[in-house]
Parts: sequence; C-alpha cells; structure tokens
Amino acid sequence: MSDRAARSRSFEAVAADYERHRPDYPEEALRWAAERLGIQPGARVLDLGAGTGKLTRGLTALGFEVVAVEPGSAMLEQLRTAVPEAEALEGPAESIPLPDASVDAGFAGQAFHWFDRARAVPELHRVIRPEGGLALLWNWWDERDPLQRELGVLIGYDGHEPFVEEELPGAPWFRELGRTVVESTQESSPDAVSAYLSTASRFLTMETEERERRLAEVRALASRYGERFPLPRLTYVFAFARQLTRVSSGMRATSS
Repeated sequence: MSDRAARSRSFEAVAADYERHRPDYPEEALRWAAERLGIQPGARVLDLGAGTGKLTRGLTALGFEVVAVEPGSAMLEQLRTAVPEAEALEGPAESIPLPDASVDAGFAGQAFHWFDRARAVPELHRVIRPEGGLALLWNWWDERDPLQRELGVLIGYDGHEPFVEEELPGAPWFRELGRTVVESTQESSPDAVSAYLSTASRFLTMETEERERRLAEVRALASRYGERFPLPRLTYVFAFARQLTRVSSGMRATSS
C-alpha cells in the first residue's frame, strides 16, 4: 500500500476519536455552498468520503436528504449512530454506489484530497444530475493566530493550504462557480489540540514512540497559551457546476 493510501485509510483505526475530536462545519459555509449550487431543502445530496458524518449532520440540519458514502466500515458505523436519518452506504469515491444522475448535488468535506481524482471526478459527474453541482470544504488552521502559527512550524503545515489548486475539479467535468473562506472560533485547550492532532493522518502513521513525543510537544506548546483559549478556524469552500457533457467509453467528454 502506498504512503498516500495508508494515510487515507489511517482514520479507520481511530473512528471514535475522530468523531469526538474533529470539528463540524460552520452553518454559514454550508448555506453559502447551497446558495451557489442552487439547491433548496428537500434536495437529495451526496456526502462523499463522509467519514463519521461531520458534514452529513450539517447538511441534514439544513433540510437536505443526504446519502453518505464512506469506504471505511468503522467510520460508517460512527456515522450511522450520529446521523441515523441519513442513508449511509459503504463505498469508495472512485466507484460510487449510486445510479446515474441520482443526486442534485455532491459534497465532500476534508476528503477530496484523498480521492484518486482521475477516477473520482468522472464518478461525481456521473451521479450528479444535469444542472447540478459540487461543493468541496476543508476546515483548516488560521495562522494569524499566534498559537497556530507556532504549531505550523512545529508540525510542518505552516504556509500550506489544505488543497492543491491545480488538482481541483475542472473541465470537461466541472466549472468553478465561486469560492469563499468562512471564519469561526471555538474554545479549546492543550489537551483538545493534542487530541485533534492525534486523529491527523501524519500522526496516525507515525511510530508510537515518535507520535507520543510529538503530541507531548504540541501539549507543551499549547499550554503556554493557558488552560483554555479561543481557537480560530478557517473553512475553505469551493462550488462547481456540473458541465453538460457526454462521455465515450474512453472517458472523454464532449459538449452536448
């Protein structure tokens, strides 16, 4: 298994911790995406790479009919408990277990960068109805915050964004409609920051001794900011329109 593949499936070993320590998505971010995609409550939407349902619950709270697709059975078990009103299916992004044109829109939260995009993007195009759309979301650090700026240097994410610009969906499958960044803040603590990072793939794939050492460094750094402190967060949101194409057996698309 490649390093990328190992990291993408590493969360399954800590599904309960992932559910406990990972943040939800701001309602403002979901409403912005829904408005750009032109979908209303009652629309059937896909949450792809749904994990434990962090995005699923936000979408159901806005009144959407959600089908959540996730390849990890342990993550899916957490999702079914947390969001029983959603339809939950086990499957990968590269072979979505849904019929053609069966959802009004697709969403992926904290997941698109793990997909085999050459296969997943055409699959998303297949299951989203004509005139539908796709939204991608990432919760990310806010390095304007002194603690997070220091953490970025310590653990190596400083100066990075959670997505790679040239790997975002594009022609012939999708066309970007817009993007935004939503700011939010939650109360945190040294233990909470450490627990959150313990569910990150970079830590999950470390040897046990190194992981514990690095997490102790995180706690020590965060402790300098007090027992409790506000933790700002940035949520990146991208909206895309599904292009009207027809696809040949060679996976080439042409205008219809």
